[in-house]
Amino acid sequence: MVAGARTFSLEETFLSPQILNPPPTRHALLAFLLALAALLHIGTTAWGDLFDGVEGQFAGAAREMVISGNWLVPTNDGAPVLDTPPLAYWAVTLSCKAFGISAAAARLPNALATIGTVALTFLIAERLAGYWRGFAAGLIYLCSTGVFLVGRMVARDAICGLFVCASIYCVVRGYQHQKFRRLWFAGFWFGVALAFLTKGAAPLLVLAGTVICLTILFREARLRFRPLLHWTNLLLLVLIVAPWFAFMESQFPGFLSRFATRADAALALPRWELFLLHLARWFPAIFLVLPGLLFAPRKILRPDEVTFADRLPICWLMVTLGIALIFGDEASTALLCAFALFAACAWERTSRPLRAVGIGLSLAAGLAAAGVIYFRPAILGMPTDAEIALSLRPLAQFVIVSFLIFAVGAFFAIRQRGEITLVLALAAMVPAGCCLVEGRARVASFFSLADAAKYLNPRLGRSGEVIFEGSLRDGSSLSFYLEKKFFFVGQPPGFFERDDTARRKYLDEHFLLDAWDRSDPLYLIIDEKRVAHWRQLITDRVHIYHQVTTCGSRVILSNQL
Repeated sequence: MVAGARTFSLEETFLSPQILNPPPTRHALLAFLLALAALLHIGTTAWGDLFDGVEGQFAGAAREMVISGNWLVPTNDGAPVLDTPPLAYWAVTLSCKAFGISAAAARLPNALATIGTVALTFLIAERLAGYWRGFAAGLIYLCSTGVFLVGRMVARDAICGLFVCASIYCVVRGYQHQKFRRLWFAGFWFGVALAFLTKGAAPLLVLAGTVICLTILFREARLRFRPLLHWTNLLLLVLIVAPWFAFMESQFPGFLSRFATRADAALALPRWELFLLHLARWFPAIFLVLPGLLFAPRKILRPDEVTFADRLPICWLMVTLGIALIFGDEASTALLCAFALFAACAWERTSRPLRAVGIGLSLAAGLAAAGVIYFRPAILGMPTDAEIALSLRPLAQFVIVSFLIFAVGAFFAIRQRGEITLVLALAAMVPAGCCLVEGRARVASFFSLADAAKYLNPRLGRSGEVIFEGSLRDGSSLSFYLEKKFFFVGQPPGFFERDDTARRKYLDEHFLLDAWDRSDPLYLIIDEKRVAHWRQLITDRVHIYHQVTTCGSRVILSNQL
């Protein structure tokens, strides 16, 4: 009986891989990925203090938004922080307002964004090549070193990566289906707008460059992507993005020109180091597919069989990497997603002997990194303090054992399905990634002022004041942990701090020394390398020098006994 049978259109037959209802295996694989992502990222949100720099900047601004109720102008210690749009600040603020001001609440939005990106990576790969490819891509993304480190940082990147991946998913759906195409492309621009409000123009360039590359390669893309430029979509982008920027320009004249021309060169690494840093964040999958790329590139890239499903990950990867290197972006989870899609395809097409070589390379690289942490942690920028170094050694030993066990299992499973071998090869990163998170928590005292704030908060009272020697970025975690506003010494006011009240918190050494001899409690936080300088200044001028405590590499001086 065929009277009740459904007739499929030509487009559905050839362009849609999901005509039939997905089997239970598909749902089980997706559920496994999401559960593992939740366990690794939500389960570790409370591990360790927030670091100075980007983490303190976003968490401190969220805390001040909660307290002041001013959600339009992000501030640290009352100073406007206007180098990035506000959406990531709002996400962290909402979390802190809902769950209380804590490190766990500050990290929660990034954890949720990482889980969402894992789901979108699965869905994009599934639309391109089936749910097994989706599972492989999602697992590669989740088990990357970069996701364990960048994905749990309080910053804008994980949230921006979520919106970029959502836009790519909408592009794929719009390309594959004529029905609802305009709606999917409107979703693309909605994701672009949210990404712009999170990280500025870089994600817009990434997505535009990816779409342009696809239109150059495929005639079908040129025809089907025409509705992307419909005026309603562009109007949607403007309506979402423009209001905040217009408001900031009205409050801070010159904001738009400074935002458009700001230079991150002082913070960025040299481009070759930045490239190597991205490769390190692709570990271990980069080593698993490297032999196939070197010795069988035609089998993986298939230059004679150019398809949309093959070229989308490559275009996305190349454009994102180029934009990251141009703009000096040190942390791009969207780049990790693009690499995961490409690596899943490359692993699927790699022969068994080359897979075995890749597992061996991954094992060697993992053991080498663990060995460096065990014997020479300073090479990786970790503290040289003997106690900290000794506390990291058990973690390094655990990583070594983990890589050995799972690599042996992957070698024994090399004749099984490629997905089984891949799971075993990547499984070593689960305990190793937890060790990375724990190691980061153990060295937090050297990169965070949380311990200093915990020492100072009960001692300040109504008249006590804190002075920090360094830039606002270097002491940004104080904005989150310290219960009072603090002062700076030896630093110029920020560009947008133009009123007298804001400028009064920037002191010079002579003013500080005059106040040091008074009865009000003063606490000066300096780097340990500056102890000799301040000891000489204080003893020569007022003869009251007390070094009250040490927090990592920071020393707290006081005029009180």
